[in-house]
Amino acid sequence: MAERSFKADTVGKVTAVMELLCSSDGTYSLREIESLTGIPKSTLHRLLKSLEREEWVYADSETERYRPGVRFFLLHNERLFHQALINTSSPEMERLVRETEKTAILSVLEGSVGLCIHHVEPSSPVKYVAHRGMTIPLHVSATGKVLLAFSPKDLQERIISSCLPSDVDAHRLISELEKIKSDGFAYSREEWITHAGDISVPLFDSRGTFVAQLGLAGLAASFDGREEAIVQMLKEASRRIGSKL
Repeated sequence: MAERSFKADTVGKVTAVMELLCSSDGTYSLREIESLTGIPKSTLHRLLKSLEREEWVYADSETERYRPGVRFFLLHNERLFHQALINTSSPEMERLVRETEKTAILSVLEGSVGLCIHHVEPSSPVKYVAHRGMTIPLHVSATGKVLLAFSPKDLQERIISSCLPSDVDAHRLISELEKIKSDGFAYSREEWITHAGDISVPLFDSRGTFVAQLGLAGLAASFDGREEAIVQMLKEASRRIGSKL
């Protein structure tokens, strides 16, 4: 009976913490969580550390404030997971746009297509135009190919065998996907949209699980001579985002 009461008490505390963190778009300090939940600071600190290890809670190392972790959102609701991913990625995407004057795109795999869940566009009148909810074919463009290259092997095989247009050379695509996975990025020019080019990299969470694609798109000619630098910028941005997921 005592053991059951202890477990119930722990579950109650976890519930109280997660309900508080999910009740706002903001973050909470340890002191605020203690005040609002009534859980003693020493107990709360141990609890938050355990939740952080399981990625149910994310602790910002700079501000020492807490918010729900991406893994909790993923288990709870895919829509909330996407929103958490967007919130974490937005500052880096805005930085990329400022530094490159290209459109930043964040996409996930949705069935047999890519799905744009967030984009940031430059102020320039000539730019690649994207929109949230835009679907992206997986056999063309760097965006689609990164999503396909880093997808689970069984899913990748199913998509290649049954979901691609009949004129796609599957063997050639598989070789290209292997190279993309080895290089850690994809680059395409006018594969999907005339005059458009894009460079994309995979986005992994802190456990190394592939969760999304991060890329920059613009006029194909605007990438000339800048490919290597842009790849490096994207990889660094992806690492910074991933460390917070």
